Amino acid sequence: MKTNCFIALLALTGALAGRAAEDILIADFEGDTYGSWQVTGEAFGLGPAHANTASMKNKVSGYQGKGLVNSYFTSDKPIGTLTSPPFTIERSCINFLIGGGKRAKETCIDLLVDGKTVRTTVGLAVKDGAGFEVMIWNSWDVSEFAGKQAQIRIVDNYSGGWGHINVDQIVQSDKALTQDAPLPTASFKASLKEVPSYASKVPYYTFAATLKEQQEQLKKNPLLLRFEASRQQMVNETLRPVYHFISPESWLNDPNGLCFWQGHWHLFYQAYPTEDRRQHWGHAISEDLIHWRDLPLAIYPDPEKACFSGACYVEKDRVIAMYHGTEVGSMVAVSSDPLLLNWEKLTGKSVIPFPKPGEPKPPYNIFDPFVWKKGDYYYALTAGKLPDGPAGQLVRAEFLHRSKDLISWEYLHPFLENDRYGMIGDDGACPYFWPIGNKGKYILLHFSHQSGGKYMLGDYDQKRDKFVVTDGGNFNHGSVRPAGVHAPSAYPDGKGGVIAIFNMNQQKISNLWNGIMTLPRRLTLTDDDKLYIEPAGDYQSLRNNQQSVKEIKLPANQEVVLEKVAGNALEIIAEIDFGQSPMTELNVLRSSDGQEVTRIQIYHKGGYRITDGLRPMYDNSALTIDTARSSVLPSIKPRVPETAQFPFKEGKAIKLHVFIDKSVVEVFVDGQCAAVRVYPGLKDSIGVSLRAQGGDSVLKSLDAWQMKTIY
Repeated sequence: MKTNCFIALLALTGALAGRAAEDILIADFEGDTYGSWQVTGEAFGLGPAHANTASMKNKVSGYQGKGLVNSYFTSDKPIGTLTSPPFTIERSCINFLIGGGKRAKETCIDLLVDGKTVRTTVGLAVKDGAGFEVMIWNSWDVSEFAGKQAQIRIVDNYSGGWGHINVDQIVQSDKALTQDAPLPTASFKASLKEVPSYASKVPYYTFAATLKEQQEQLKKNPLLLRFEASRQQMVNETLRPVYHFISPESWLNDPNGLCFWQGHWHLFYQAYPTEDRRQHWGHAISEDLIHWRDLPLAIYPDPEKACFSGACYVEKDRVIAMYHGTEVGSMVAVSSDPLLLNWEKLTGKSVIPFPKPGEPKPPYNIFDPFVWKKGDYYYALTAGKLPDGPAGQLVRAEFLHRSKDLISWEYLHPFLENDRYGMIGDDGACPYFWPIGNKGKYILLHFSHQSGGKYMLGDYDQKRDKFVVTDGGNFNHGSVRPAGVHAPSAYPDGKGGVIAIFNMNQQKISNLWNGIMTLPRRLTLTDDDKLYIEPAGDYQSLRNNQQSVKEIKLPANQEVVLEKVAGNALEIIAEIDFGQSPMTELNVLRSSDGQEVTRIQIYHKGGYRITDGLRPMYDNSALTIDTARSSVLPSIKPRVPETAQFPFKEGKAIKLHVFIDKSVVEVFVDGQCAAVRVYPGLKDSIGVSLRAQGGDSVLKSLDAWQMKTIY
């Protein structure tokens, strides 16, 4: 040891005298493994990243040779350390190339002497004009540690944006290399740009690759324990639904990426965690579409400012999520683990980016993408408008891109053809495009920011990649705000149907929760290619304490209160023979004095008259949910009645299927559905009654069940 110290001192003395000694290489990372370096965690993989191979997930410039340390091994999320074997300090400087994140103590390279950190440097977090992360030379003066044993430790302990570190070519030298060395031109320096960090403040967790290990990790996961505690706080919230999904904390907005993967339905949604009220993708799973289990947040913002809406496409070995990243464009992330807990953002940036300042506006819009695959290509729809309406007014449009690798996308053209089923100003947000039925038809569900959830039916011309629209309609039948049906998420059920779920807007704000999901709906086609909607999932498993009413006459213009049927978390199936009555109503959430009531009205043969020229003229019936007297609370204002059309059938009784859940009423009748949020303010608003208007009718039967909670 004394001899080594003496040699080191001679070397340093020679350097000070101007006689530079030969550099000593500590590591150049050109091998397939890290050799005797010690690896912890998952961030650094099993060996260095190499250019032009799968191990180089991000684009980096400035390294030497073909290999480097790059802790963007799968994404920014994994963490870990990489520590060198001990070496003796024999030169006055240690030089190295560094890039990546610039978070002190979290994305850095350290020099350890006697086990203590004596020098540390973070990355740059900058990219050049071509989008490559820049590595530059940095140097430590270590002359004071001559002859001592030291180690290099490379640290990645951050999972947000720029949560990685790049290091290469660590050498001992008598000549310091500064950051100016690899930046010879002013134009190259000028091309460097700071990339803003939108890293989430919410803790991120990496999970194992097997289902058993994941389930064990979830039992102790701090985020899930927090969600559980939050749900307990909501128990006494009188208007909180008990069998509709709500966020475990704070706010909930659009559902995203509904899909089926390895035995579970996965529901993602725009979540607003308490410590960072920007949209993250929340996550829940279910085996029956009714009982939902919270999972940790799935996709966190960065490089995007917020994670807006998008969809999932399931392949054999992975699930692809494509979504709108605010400030940047369309993002793609992939996951392949059993519960879809770990997500990797391809390229770490948007794949269909917004134009840069000064660039011309593209012929397409970038918003709320939907992704699917046909042949060798992936396809993506993005939502927007075109001035193709009467007198050049804006109407909804969907813009089509395609790609072979999910990274490089080619714009094709507007996707819709012959669409005459929307309103002027509809924008086609949150699109979901799936086959439906057994005749080769397709459905395109979407959201209009002015009129709520909507759909189009038609034929997919796969040679021209055009959707030829032949029909369309609404899932929301009045104002979308307040209290209306908002955006869809949808996925095929494998039996010719499509499962859809929507979020619903609130009117009364809660300090603990806001926003809910509808019950899942199964969408199919009738024999004449009309959309048929029915409740989906195992809602029957929630039934409890059945209450039944046998046939009773409903005299004209008289309210009949059902004394044995009451509740504010109910399922009701009622069969009504209209007889001479043009309108019969089922009243729910009724106070004992009738001051509060939500009226479900069926106008028998009272809907639109259909005269399309293709079949005999006929009349529809109409379903209306009237909330004018639903609440006495001063903050709740009545909204225009929610009104849906359904086919009139002569001589047949009408079957109403109603779901009541504290602050939501959903009604299914003959293949149509209407839903609305309601806010009863009186404690006894739990009654049920019927009324036939303008003529007698008959309640053939009514069955009601108290519904159990899913929480």
